[in-house]
Amino acid sequence: MGKWKYIVSRVKKMSFSSMGDLAQIVAERSGKPKGLVMLDMIWCGVRYQAGYTDYELFKMERANAKQRKTYVTRGVNDRLVARYNDAAYRHIFENKDEFNERFAEFLGRDWMRIEKPDADGFDLGAEAEKLRRFCAGKDEIVAKPRDGMCGKGVEMLRPADYTDFSSFYKHLQDMGTGLLEEKILQHPDMAKLYPDAINTLRMVTLNNGHTVTLVLAICRIGNGGRVDNFLNGGMMTRIDVETGKLQYNAVDAKNEVYASHPITGVPFVGYPIPLWEQCVAFAKKAAQVVPQVGYVGWDLAVTPDGPVLVEGNEFPGHCLYQLPPHTPDNYGVLPLFEKAMQA
Repeated sequence: MGKWKYIVSRVKKMSFSSMGDLAQIVAERSGKPKGLVMLDMIWCGVRYQAGYTDYELFKMERANAKQRKTYVTRGVNDRLVARYNDAAYRHIFENKDEFNERFAEFLGRDWMRIEKPDADGFDLGAEAEKLRRFCAGKDEIVAKPRDGMCGKGVEMLRPADYTDFSSFYKHLQDMGTGLLEEKILQHPDMAKLYPDAINTLRMVTLNNGHTVTLVLAICRIGNGGRVDNFLNGGMMTRIDVETGKLQYNAVDAKNEVYASHPITGVPFVGYPIPLWEQCVAFAKKAAQVVPQVGYVGWDLAVTPDGPVLVEGNEFPGHCLYQLPPHTPDNYGVLPLFEKAMQA
């Protein structure tokens, strides 16, 4: 899609009331008139393909033209996906059971598909027996929807709470569960950050057809819940890909900034990710399995035995790349992508 066609398509979908609400937020924090803010939002949309959400989230009002050109905006991210991710292969990443089959060697854990009741040849008794065998010896299991995003629909279940596995199976179907997975045991050094969730790494790779580059990496950390997802109560910070250490203070979806974890007290800046070199090699190897999908955000967990793959995202969300606490110089990460594209 050309630049102007993209802009027109976005204008048709935009909500001017939402734009006005965000412009008011920017006006209050910057001291600029709301009208001027809205005009600048429109300009950034045309010039940098930045949505009004991008503008507010990245605090683009503080950046000059040179700095704004370095941001991965909604439009830039969409172009990266269109260029490197063949639509005919994206289904491998969109469906978790299909993904687990293709990336079986990277999972490091047992898993089981939950069939729909109208599936061809469905036999509740046989499936309930598979479920009983899968649950044997497991204190907790992870239930996931087949095509969920952002941690939505993921639940931790205790098999001991269920004795009738036929009823249990029906309950999973009613929940919309697509598959079950064995619980991951994370590395002690990752558990120190926060022990009640699996604190995952988002490793963003670009396979340009010649070279696989780890463009950037993010550490997501739980905070009071069972999942680490940023949009579901967690927090995140960037990782220095050269050293494997956390670069900045963590931030949550409410824009609260934390120098240390509010529950565990662990300071963030400089905290080393265990087995970092293994994690980098692992992500690059995974990026070569389906080269037709070259721009991927891999979610990894670090176990005592090494990294394991949680999932791969064929449409990586760009919103976490350039949050203001992680761009103190007002420069975005587009140059990192441009370097990877030319590698």
